Amino acid sequence: MKNLFKYSIGILFAGLTMTACSPEKFDGADINGIPTVGGTDFQMSVDQETNQMIATYTPAPGTYPIWILNGTQYSTLQEVGFQNPEAGTYSIELRLGNRNGFSQASVSKTFTFNETKIDYSADFRRLCDKEWRFANREVAHLGCGPAGTAGTEWWSAQPDDKKDFGMYDDRITFTAETRKGGTFSYNAGADGLTYVNTGTTKWGHEDADFDATIGNQTSSWSFESYDWQDAEGNVSKQTFIQLAANTAFPYISSDAQYEDPKFRIESLTASKLVLVYDAPDRSIAWRFIFINGDDEPEGPVGPVPTFDWDIDAASNLWKAVEDGSAFVSVTPWFADGSWSQIGDPVWSHKDDVWELTIPEGMGGDQWQGQFPINTTLTAKAGKKYDFFCILEADNDAPGVTIKLTDTVDDQNFFTADRHAVTADNQYVFKLEGATLSKDADSPALSLFFDFGGTPAGTHVKISKIYFAETVVLDYNDAENLWKTVDDGSAFVSVTPWFADGGWSQIADPQWSHDGNKWMLTIPEGMGGDQWQGQFPINTTLSAAGTDTYNFSCTILADSDAPGVTIKLTDTVDDQNFFTADRHNITADEPYVFTLKGAKLSKGEDSPALSLFFDFGGTPAGTHVTISDIILEKVQ
Repeated sequence: MKNLFKYSIGILFAGLTMTACSPEKFDGADINGIPTVGGTDFQMSVDQETNQMIATYTPAPGTYPIWILNGTQYSTLQEVGFQNPEAGTYSIELRLGNRNGFSQASVSKTFTFNETKIDYSADFRRLCDKEWRFANREVAHLGCGPAGTAGTEWWSAQPDDKKDFGMYDDRITFTAETRKGGTFSYNAGADGLTYVNTGTTKWGHEDADFDATIGNQTSSWSFESYDWQDAEGNVSKQTFIQLAANTAFPYISSDAQYEDPKFRIESLTASKLVLVYDAPDRSIAWRFIFINGDDEPEGPVGPVPTFDWDIDAASNLWKAVEDGSAFVSVTPWFADGSWSQIGDPVWSHKDDVWELTIPEGMGGDQWQGQFPINTTLTAKAGKKYDFFCILEADNDAPGVTIKLTDTVDDQNFFTADRHAVTADNQYVFKLEGATLSKDADSPALSLFFDFGGTPAGTHVKISKIYFAETVVLDYNDAENLWKTVDDGSAFVSVTPWFADGGWSQIADPQWSHDGNKWMLTIPEGMGGDQWQGQFPINTTLSAAGTDTYNFSCTILADSDAPGVTIKLTDTVDDQNFFTADRHNITADEPYVFTLKGAKLSKGEDSPALSLFFDFGGTPAGTHVTISDIILEKVQ
């Protein structure tokens, strides 16, 4: 068990160079262990307004995506963007790689930009009049790689990797003054320092990276369309941000960047800006990820809901709406500011996703943009239910109403609150243990979304809808299978595997088990990557591939622990799992993770289960307590 996941990023791929990411010992590639793409799919969104495609795929642990754009290998990140002002049809492929090699087959899609774009109005709206800063908590917020690539293959910054240099307090802003550009402002932050790469000579020659005192600057910028050559020599038109000569930037990679700062836009949303700088001599590409909005001390109070439910669970009553058997109708009602009805929005439903575009002329008040989904689903008075969904919009939607209600009596509802949806960010709504507001059954339910106040033209997506009777999980329930692990009768072993940043194994953490609590202390020298801090609890518990299960656990840490992985998996086949997501744990706040109605990912029986917790990135010395573990079969 100690070898499970340990090689997850020790990768060699033809034509791809990676550093500081291979383990100390490797027994050789196994041709039988090469990943396949059978059953694999990836998400792709195409924005015709900006001629931009963004593709995302979350790989299973131990594998990584290989993106091929228009026949050229481009990136191994989970998210890849492509923007081209010229109309045309383009291709994207996804292959999967691991320590044994890469899949020969691929998942291929094409996407089309319908029109050649010269109008930058959508880009202006996303870019301008905002204060951008490095996304310091995101992997690859600064990176480098071969010219013509995403700029991550050689090195990617980990969260807060460069906190000792003068870059995370720097800010940049763009204003629009012409049809292509305007004023660019660079603020060196409170320390007044600018992070500069080794070899740059403008501020004195240095043999290592250094901070220079350049000061604040005001310059000019513009959108430009330039020919761009990828790593294979293919040339295409790309959109760039061109700054005036000799303009400072939060990271200056070379004299050439400072003298002619032009950055290819890989992706641009209302909240994230991804830029790539290719050196003129084709020696290197640098990647920069910026975000805007409130600083993280100023973020939401309390835990932020995460998407952790299974819409395919047998318990999800809403599945009958998606497949049509419990669907009645969609009856939009949109009005102008004086409450006169206007035309219905354009809307669609496909693959469990409901989409609509807010029409021109809609008013700004609540209930002036109603989008109800009417069903034959019923609900009992006094019985508790869970309701979850995800909302996405490409503009800020400050007061979206979500109302799950009786179709006839709209005063008999589960929820009717308003919610602020931020542009280009998933808004996760979770309602647990709710009852109808009146002591009366509902013979039919309607799910209302109201978009009064949302800007005209906004594209909205509603997805991952889940509605089910509430399952109350209690550690002391007789159905809790995990109790036999805690009492020792189904316990096999704990096999920690902790590694440093170079994937060399280090000493095991101190750990103990008392009753229903598992306790450990994160050791010194552990690396910051996923799977460099593995704490697996191995058991004789089994699970049937056709059955559904509920799982819950509570984690308490005395330091912030960003990105803790919880993976409940078959002991031998680690690709047959119930869950393998990462979770952000806030210091001294119990984090309760609950998964209801889940099935093993392969649908195959597991003769023995292991529960993995991975603490890669958690500070050394952190004390962690894992308690109240519940695993029960859904009856």
